[in-house]
Amino acid sequence: MDKSQDELSVILAGYIITLQEQVVSNKGEDSFPDKNKLNSGNEEHIKIIVEQGKKLLDLSQGSMFFGLNYHPDDKSPLIKLFTSDLEQFATERGLHLGGKHILLYGQSKIPDHALFHLAASSLLPNTYTTIQQTAGLAFNLYSVPFKIRVSLENKIKSIIGFKSLDVIKKDGQKVESYEFPFSHILKELTYTECLDLPCSLKNIKKIYQWSCGFCHTGEKEPLWLSMKALELISPLFIYKYQKIYEIDASDLWHKYVLSKEYLEEKARDQTMFPRPVYMFRTGWSVNKLQTHLNKPENPTRKYKRGDAKEIIFNLSEKELNEVQCYYCSRTKEHY
Repeated sequence: MDKSQDELSVILAGYIITLQEQVVSNKGEDSFPDKNKLNSGNEEHIKIIVEQGKKLLDLSQGSMFFGLNYHPDDKSPLIKLFTSDLEQFATERGLHLGGKHILLYGQSKIPDHALFHLAASSLLPNTYTTIQQTAGLAFNLYSVPFKIRVSLENKIKSIIGFKSLDVIKKDGQKVESYEFPFSHILKELTYTECLDLPCSLKNIKKIYQWSCGFCHTGEKEPLWLSMKALELISPLFIYKYQKIYEIDASDLWHKYVLSKEYLEEKARDQTMFPRPVYMFRTGWSVNKLQTHLNKPENPTRKYKRGDAKEIIFNLSEKELNEVQCYYCSRTKEHY
């Protein structure tokens, strides 16, 4: 018989009280834990477990979760998932959760065979109605870090107006590439401090490094880390935060040096969103960042690859995105 929400809450609350006694400090932090620290011990995990577990237990009518007005019906299943993950984690790591000794072993990886059939089943839904397959629900949960990774890559692309790379091969051949050197870009954005973001680049870097794990191994990440990551990056995606950075495209035109005819031509140009999201600090622009990436004052900061003589970044204001949102019929809000 399934436990009630109150019963589940009591169990999780008991676990959290026990875990609080096992760390020096369980104060919540506005940063994502370092991947190496996560892999080397339990303390960083326990801090996040306690923080996210308390937030989960404190959810009530009108609460905000990941920037959303949460639905009360989400609480019980999320507590159940959280508690199950915690019990499995405690079993694997030898953590004491108080009370009776708990041993819980469960699936921690989606094998290659299952991943293949999950891919095929998306294209052949009728064929797979007769094939026994149980990995679908697990994949939806396990793949949260992968979805976070892709969302961050595409968001940073749109923020800086990334279009493409011109790769000049060592034999002189020029190839256009759409590969996005995410780590290098983050490094340079941190160095230049050219952006005004609602969340830190340091957190974005740590979350991105953590999120790559599932792509390489298919292994499950603990639920509390996915919750922490979604909490920290939500201001990049939630509608009301995007609106803060919305500008009129004409604000990017240098009216003091351009002719009336040019301005009229720009106004007729439909290849750029009329009201893009613009997160550059004063004194910076898409063009200035492009210049820095291609001709940095310190040549050692230039992006290099072993297979190329030179790589040129192509950025464009036309690649900036407009505010994006989904409408919620329950709350009558945009997210």
